[in-house]
Amino acid sequence: MTDHWKKTTRVLAALALLGAIIACGGSSDDDGAPITATSEGTAAAQPAGGPPQALALGAAPTSIQVPAPPSFDLTIAAQAEYQIDAMGAPMDAEIFLYRGDDLVESNDDGGEGTNARIVRFLDPGTYSVRIVEHRARAMTAQVQAQQLPELTPVGTLTPGQPLQVQFPNFPILQRPQNDRDAARAVTFTVAAPGTYQCDAAASNGRDAKMAIIRDGLIVAQDDDSGEGNNARITRAFEPGTYSIRVWDWIRRGEMTITVSCTPR
Repeated sequence: MTDHWKKTTRVLAALALLGAIIACGGSSDDDGAPITATSEGTAAAQPAGGPPQALALGAAPTSIQVPAPPSFDLTIAAQAEYQIDAMGAPMDAEIFLYRGDDLVESNDDGGEGTNARIVRFLDPGTYSVRIVEHRARAMTAQVQAQQLPELTPVGTLTPGQPLQVQFPNFPILQRPQNDRDAARAVTFTVAAPGTYQCDAAASNGRDAKMAIIRDGLIVAQDDDSGEGNNARITRAFEPGTYSIRVWDWIRRGEMTITVSCTPR
């Protein structure tokens, strides 16, 4: 999902929350995740370059040195799925994940409340985790990184046979904030090398998305290559066990996704 769409869904959720508050209602989200192999640190505020300068109206542009935000070096030894959190409450933490000069991902509200959270698959290497306050205010942030276990499968997919995966209702103010939390996984074992067509079709007007994962790496992902809103991946599979995740691309629930992988 694009950052633009994420922001749009946040605005819609905020409007719904405002209406709930006016009606004396309320809601809270629980977006926890298992903790394994954690490393923690505190991002201390760095000097901002001295006292404020005077900015005269109508004057020529004035230069100011903008320091780099506080950061951590994060070394990833094995390809897998990881979760990075920046917790700054009551301030609004924002997190940027870089590899060299390339921005890998950023987030400002993916955790609980105003906390930031990134959940994604990472390749081995050294990354820079950079933390700012969303409104450029001073802040002390607690920062944590952890490797996530594989999702527990809800079923086993047999070649050529469809499998139905059930999803509960996700109320709009309690929708998952990342694809992992929105997804369900099934196991798919390939005995001999061959090409398979894998399809995911959702009920209830949902838009199915599918990812095929092996050894901590997404080997293929799709959301609209099938008919209508169906996902379809056609590829050569080597022998082994794969995890196939399916979910609605805007993370809605209350649906059934039918998954199948057929030899071609």
